[in-house]
Amino acid sequence: MTLKQAFAQFIESKDYKEASTGRDNFAVKYRTYRSRFNKGELKSGAMVEMLQAHGYEISARKVVKKK
Repeated sequence: MTLKQAFAQFIESKDYKEASTGRDNFAVKYRTYRSRFNKGELKSGAMVEMLQAHGYEISARKVVKKK
């Protein structure tokens, strides 16, 4: 699963919906990240930070291009 797929799954989850409601700083941050993600402006570091905070495990490997 790619970062974008994982983040898209996360913003549709119950966890995200509970965290993004309210007026505190964290809820505003979550809503801001969602709008940036939808616009294609959210960087991978921000996605990783939020996914790890909610129990996702991130692993990376080098992409091999096929000729």
